[in-house]
Amino acid sequence: MIESYDDLYQTVSSSVENFLKEDESAEIVVEKKENGTTSMTNKKNGNKLVLMLGRYSDEYKVGFAFFVTDPYGKASKNPEWIEDVFNHEFDEKFVHILITEHLLQTAAADW
Repeated sequence: MIESYDDLYQTVSSSVENFLKEDESAEIVVEKKENGTTSMTNKKNGNKLVLMLGRYSDEYKVGFAFFVTDPYGKASKNPEWIEDVFNHEFDEKFVHILITEHLLQTAAADW
């Protein structure tokens, strides 16, 4: 269960590490920012997920924003979408789904 930015980073980096063992052709970089957020970037297509932790009273949520790169290789400053889930729903399996269903997808087909 995610209850700190360190938990978030550890869960994401562990999931990416396990994913890269399954798919050696993927190039995903995990980075922890000074503000505590964690990002995952697909080096091949520029897609990026930025993940953050929020606390509402006694509940924690993990929020994430998805950014895509346009056909000219320029990263968008505005996210394509933003979503959140309860901290108990965010685990390595959830990160794996984010990677396969969003980070690895090529947005160019939509252009």
